[in-house]
Amino acid sequence: MSTANVVVVGRNQFTMGYRPQGEWSWLITTAFFLGNVGAGLFLISYFNSFELGALVGLLIVGVGKSTAHLLYLGRPDRFLRIVARWRTSWISRGLIAMGAFLVCGVVYLARYLQVDFVPHGVTVGFGVAAAIVAVVVMVYDGFVLKASRGTPLWDTYLMPVLALFYALLGGTTLTLVVQAASGASTHAQLEWLEIALLALNGALVSLVIFTASARQAAVRAAVSLLTRGPMTRLFFGVAIGLGIVGTLALVGVSLATGSIVALVIAAVTDLCGHFFVFFSLLRVGLHPPLRAVSEPGQAHVVEASV
Repeated sequence: MSTANVVVVGRNQFTMGYRPQGEWSWLITTAFFLGNVGAGLFLISYFNSFELGALVGLLIVGVGKSTAHLLYLGRPDRFLRIVARWRTSWISRGLIAMGAFLVCGVVYLARYLQVDFVPHGVTVGFGVAAAIVAVVVMVYDGFVLKASRGTPLWDTYLMPVLALFYALLGGTTLTLVVQAASGASTHAQLEWLEIALLALNGALVSLVIFTASARQAAVRAAVSLLTRGPMTRLFFGVAIGLGIVGTLALVGVSLATGSIVALVIAAVTDLCGHFFVFFSLLRVGLHPPLRAVSEPGQAHVVEASV
């Protein structure tokens, strides 16, 4: 891909060039990832009437994602300040959606948890509400990225779409694994759904890369770092090679042979790919320089702090 010269300088250097964002790394990727797969697992399990899977998904969001957010923010009182900005902030809306999801999900699972005094009609209604709010939890991190105008690579509606379909993929994968681990019967339809979602997510990631050429220079510079810079091996080797291609092969083996081992390994490769797709996209996020860098030439990285 032909790009403008890519001059990436250290975040604290008083030098003209693209500056890598330095705030979002492993911890925030973990929060994004756990919210995606937890809400996705809940939703897929809900539509398959698989209460154990729904409970595991609820715990992944309630314990895993909440803990990662708390560690990132540093102090619990910051949650209250963030939630108060729901009119303008997708982070605030997402935290409110998480709270609503956890409450609705617990009520939905009350009978499964042997809380018998909750009427059946109430659990059904809260189950529908939990499924709806789960979709918000699945996509809101993508909207958080979309709203980050200072990092042009993320400023596209492909981010929430990517978050949604990766959440569905992770949810499908984990539903199959939890079903197999609990002795419940797995459904071939879910494995076919997983294959379709793998192909779709591969196409969406490709779209993020190929549409960069029609976007501003900071986006082209970021994609150059992703495809020809420090993140290349991780992105193509793990996120795409292992996460998409490897998982497709393993799910095919599982479908053909009924192998639980292949299914479990496919879950590991899928979840690794899921995590590192978003980690890679976060780490190559670049802030544009105050003025345009020199026009067309071959990409050249002066200093990359990703």
